[in-house]
This record gives sequence, structure tokens and C-alpha cells, in this order.
Amino acid sequence: MVHQAACAPEVPSPMSPDQTSGLVLVVEDPFVGTYLRNILGRQGYRVVGAEPQRGIDLVRSGEIKPDLLITNTPGLFARFADDLPVLYLAACPDLDLASRFRLCRVLQKPFLPDQLLAAVEDLTGAS
Repeated sequence: MVHQAACAPEVPSPMSPDQTSGLVLVVEDPFVGTYLRNILGRQGYRVVGAEPQRGIDLVRSGEIKPDLLITNTPGLFARFADDLPVLYLAACPDLDLASRFRLCRVLQKPFLPDQLLAAVEDLTGAS
């Protein structure tokens, strides 16, 4: 069995616009990132892990066009609040911060895989 680092900078190869559905950018600590990658990967989502600044650079440059951002630091992505759906993961979430995003869902840690998948499906429109 091969294990990948959860938040190692990983950028998918260039893709055409019709290949971008199901792309999730994860900016989280490595342990949680691995958990997210395992759950979402089994459901067919392509998961890209990045450190916060790299995640910002990837989105800003258009290098990737994620369908969803999953992070514990949504404030860093405030400049994308109108365009990028966010799943905010936190043990003690800041609901005022979450309200600044046009499309945001908060999932309090710890959470179950079914709760994660329901939130992702809700934010991406997948079913």
C-alpha cells in the first residue's frame, strides 16, 4: 500500500474545463488532510493538498479551479469569498468568519465521514 503525504504540494496535470468537476483543494494539517483525502478519494473526488500560501497561489493564478476549498483557515481565503465554496472545519468555528463567505458550510471537529460527504455534496451540488 502506498501512502501519500496529505498536504504535500500536489498539482494535477493541466486539464480541460470539462475535467474540473470533483476537484477539492484541502488546506489543513497533514493528519486531517490524510483523513479527508482517504474519504473523498474513495468517492471519486480528486483532492489537492497544499499549505495555506500555496493554496492561495494556486487559486489566484488559476493553476487549478477547485470546486470546493476545505480548510481550517478560511480567513486566508477571504478574497475568494464570492467565488469559491468553502467547507470550514474547526473544533470551535468562528461563525462570524464563516458568514463572510457567499457559500460556506461549517463542520465542527470531530465529525463522521458521512457528515463530511454530506457537506461536500451540498457545497458542490454532487449527489
